Amino acid sequence: MVAAAAVVISLLLVAYSIKRNTEELETSNSNLLYQLDELVAGDLSRDPRLAAIFVKVAQNESLSDIEKFQYIHVNHRHLIVWEIAWTQYRSGSLSFVDWRDWNQYLAATLTKSLPLEWWNEIRSDYKPEFAVHVDAAYADK
Repeated sequence: MVAAAAVVISLLLVAYSIKRNTEELETSNSNLLYQLDELVAGDLSRDPRLAAIFVKVAQNESLSDIEKFQYIHVNHRHLIVWEIAWTQYRSGSLSFVDWRDWNQYLAATLTKSLPLEWWNEIRSDYKPEFAVHVDAAYADK
């Protein structure tokens, strides 16, 4: 009886430890996403020329080839954050709540800022399953 009780207690402790590790991993991954997002947003707030490009796009002004490259590159960095969140969620290392919030934020941000035709130009740079997810966000827009 004592041995059986010890086994049950050990299993409960292992289960608790696994649950705790999963929670810590989810928190760590969420913090990473905030850091990555801040790097992208920080570039826009520190570089007036880059911010001006975003204003030009918002005002439907045409961009030079260099400006378009810069603009797509910044959006690409945001897409990477989204793909990381998507990958983490699918692997079980990002909680549903965090995934839902990141997905809503990034879908709204990117489908608004990155024209669909430009998304289609860089779509092949991403995992096919993630690209389908982004396509769905554009379709829902």
